[in-house]
Order: sequence, then structure tokens, then C-alpha cells
Amino acid sequence: MWKPRGRAMGTADLHRLGSPTSLLATAFLLSVVLDSAWLLTQEQQDLPAVKPDASLNVKFDPQTTKLTWDCKENTTYGECVLIHKEKGLIKKKVKQNDCQCTFPDCSLHGGVTLTVEVSTNRRRLSEMLVYTNPGKEGTAAENFSCVIYDADFMNCSWAKGRAAPDDVQYFLYVRSKKRIERECPRYLKDSGTHVGCHLRDLSGLTSYSYFLVNGTSQEAGIQFFDSVLLLKEIEQYNPPDNISVQCNASHCLIQWEKPRTRQARSNRELQYQLDIQRWRDTSSSRSQLIVVFGDSGNRYNFPKPGSKAKHTVKIRTADARKARWGAWSPPVEFGSSRPTGYSLRFHRSKIN
Repeated sequence: MWKPRGRAMGTADLHRLGSPTSLLATAFLLSVVLDSAWLLTQEQQDLPAVKPDASLNVKFDPQTTKLTWDCKENTTYGECVLIHKEKGLIKKKVKQNDCQCTFPDCSLHGGVTLTVEVSTNRRRLSEMLVYTNPGKEGTAAENFSCVIYDADFMNCSWAKGRAAPDDVQYFLYVRSKKRIERECPRYLKDSGTHVGCHLRDLSGLTSYSYFLVNGTSQEAGIQFFDSVLLLKEIEQYNPPDNISVQCNASHCLIQWEKPRTRQARSNRELQYQLDIQRWRDTSSSRSQLIVVFGDSGNRYNFPKPGSKAKHTVKIRTADARKARWGAWSPPVEFGSSRPTGYSLRFHRSKIN
């Protein structure tokens, strides 16, 4: 109910209101106030109202990362949010009259919170869902890691959960960005328990791939572990190919070719480390570790050693942005015990 604000009205005020002019002014004032109150009531009626018992019946499928809810009315606006402990908020807009949204692959083993908010012509509805990792705490696989080597192969390994029962068995699944999923074809075992996987066929895997390790047991529910890995970051590169050394009177030119990688890499995406040592002297104080980036042309000029000094060089490769070094190449000898203008070459054969 609308109530006037201000001081309380006295007897003198009532007498003044009795004049014709005062009565006309009072009538006008009351009409304005009543019109304002009527408009305010209409505006309040137009605001969206949320029914206390309204429910969207939100459901989440971790395998497809799809959030769905009941379509009760035509939707004019909607937004889904996934709250991740490491990545923060991941938002997705909902298409008109759609009742689902799909999030990109992300790790779920730590649990996530999901919310959906939709607007219709008559009201606005929102609902929250907390997704947790089912199973007994501490039973999931631990210390999970993968490495790609020789461009064509990948090894993954993990350890048994600290609270996992004796009969636990783990299984690895790999899913590409295109949602193509496959199980590990060849497990590595420790006392019968799967603790690793060897893959010889990496075809179909995209740059980002989703890895899931789940488990079974007759004694307890087993929690899962999952991770999204950028394959480029887990590849361990081979040593460079065709290492050659050409010496003249002033210097020795060391050259090489970039190694074969799983996906084509430009020269600037790689870096190399050269280990140059005096021949038959392996003391670390005499060793020279030199980093050369691929955009330098895959070459390095080394001042020619003294007349009696022989040297060896070996080279390894890493991604230009992360120094995850691969294996060293076999050493190549060079030095002035050979005639001026000589050259040496090393070619790394492909490992089958």
C-alpha cells in the first residue's frame, strides 16, 4: 500500500485544505499519485518470475561432455557455464529453442560445477549441478604420463592408486578431438595389473587428445583419472639427421637436418643442443653445450681446433618453446688430424 512520506498533518493543515483551490490541487495530486502506483504495479507484473518449484532436470554426460535439460517452453536466451578448478569458467551460449550445450574436452576427475540459465517469454530459470568423481577416494590411477617417440609410437604409464584394492584393473581410452575413441591395444602389466600402454598406431589422433584411465574391482568403486594432452608437447624428438662437419683453415662448419616428427614442423619450431668435447676427454669442464635455434639454418661455425686437437660433436633436439630434450646422436669426430677441407657425415638410420 502506498503511504505519504513527511511530517504528520495538523488542524491548521485541514482548514487550509477546505478552500476550493486547495481541494482542486489535492484532487490533481491524488490522481497523479494513483496513476504512478498503477504504472508501478504493471511494471512489477511484467518482470520475469521464478517459480519455487520450477526444475530444469539438468543432466550431464561426462563421456560426451554434454549438458541437457527439459524443454518446457520456447527459449529466447540461454547460457551454460562449467566451473573448472584449474581452467576457471568455461561458457557456452545456448541456441534459441535448444535444450543442450556441449563443452570442449577437459579433465573431470577433480569434479566440476555446471550451471544453466535460460529465459523464456514469461520467466527466467536457472539450475546448478555438481559433478563428482564416483568411487572410493585414492583408488584412481596416479602419476599418469605419456610420451611419443620415433614419431610413430607412444607409451603411457601410471601407478596403482594408493587406496586401490588388490584386485583393481585399469583400462586406458584415448579420444580424439573428433570424438573418435579407442581402447589401449597393448597393456603393460605389473603383477597382472595394467600400469601402462604401448600404441604403435597414432593415426586419427588430433593435436589435442583426451586420455581416460578408469578401473574395476569387486571390492570397491574405482575413481577415474583423465587428462587432455597436447601431443606436440609430449613428443620426444629424435636426434637430427645427416650430421656433417666440414673444416677449413679457420673453422669447422657443423650442419644437420631436422628429424622426422609426428606432424610437420618448421625449422623455427625446433631447437638443438650441441655437445662439443675434446676427443677422449669426457670431463664436464671441457664440454661445451651450445643451443642453436632452427631458424638459424641448422648450422653452427666452430673455430677450428689446434693442430693436434680432435673433437667430437653430438646433437639432440627439442621444441623451441619447451626444452624437453630427446636422445643424443652418436658422436661425430672432427679435428686437424685430417687434411684441410675434409668433411665427415653421420646419417641416423630409421628405427623400426
